[in-house]
Amino acid sequence: MFVRGSIFIAKKFKYSDGSTGKKLLVLLNTPYKNAPYVVVKTTSKQHSKPSTPGCIASYHKAYYIPGKQDFFEISTWIQLDDHFLFDQSHIDHHFKHIGDLSPKRTEDVISCFLGINEQDLSPKIRSYIVPQIMQGIQALANKFNKNL
Repeated sequence: MFVRGSIFIAKKFKYSDGSTGKKLLVLLNTPYKNAPYVVVKTTSKQHSKPSTPGCIASYHKAYYIPGKQDFFEISTWIQLDDHFLFDQSHIDHHFKHIGDLSPKRTEDVISCFLGINEQDLSPKIRSYIVPQIMQGIQALANKFNKNL
C-alpha cells in the first residue's frame, strides 16, 4: 500500500491522443480498502507555464517544484487540472514506485489541487483525497472561525 505523495513512473502511460510514453505520476490519496488510487501527471516542459514555486491556480492549474527539491532533479510542474483513478492491480502491474514528496509538499500539493478543482470535484473523489474524519474536522474549524 502506498501513501499520498508517492511518486510513480508509468512506462506506457496512455495519453488522451492515444499515444503512449513515460510519465511520472503523484498519488493524492492514501487508498483504503478498495478505494482507487487518485493520481495526477507531472511535466518538465515549461512552455508558457510560470516558474513561481508553489500553487499556480491560474490558467495552467499546476504546482511548480524547482529542480533539486524533494524528489525531482529537474524543474517539474504537477498538473492539477486533471486526475486519474487506478485500482491496486493496475498500480501493481503498470507503475513503479520511485520516490516520495515530503509530507509538507504533499499537503501543499493536495491543498492546491482541492482549491483549483473545488467547483468540479465530485464528493466521491473528494472523499478519497480528504477522509471523512478530516472533512468533519475542517467543517468544525470553519464553523469555529466564523464565530470569532
